[in-house]
Amino acid sequence: AAKFVGDFKSLAKEADASLAKHKILEWEIENILKAVVSQDIISVVQNASVVDTSDLQTELERMKERFENCIIKKETEYAKL
Repeated sequence: AAKFVGDFKSLAKEADASLAKHKILEWEIENILKAVVSQDIISVVQNASVVDTSDLQTELERMKERFENCIIKKETEYAKL
C-alpha cells in the first residue's frame, strides 16, 4: 500500500509539472501572438506603399505564417519536455 501511495504521489507530481509546463507554453504563445500582431499592424500602418487591398492581404498572410511558425516552434519545444 505504501508503494502504491508513493507511486501515486510521484505520478501526481509529474502531472502537476506537465500542467505547469503546458500553462507556460500557452502563456508564451499568447504573448508571441500579441507581439507579432502588434508589430505587423504597426509595420503595415507605417508602410506608405501599402495602398492596395491585395498588398494588405499579402501582409496579413505573411503575419499568419510567422505566427504559425512561432506556434509550431513552441509546440516542438514543449514536446521535448
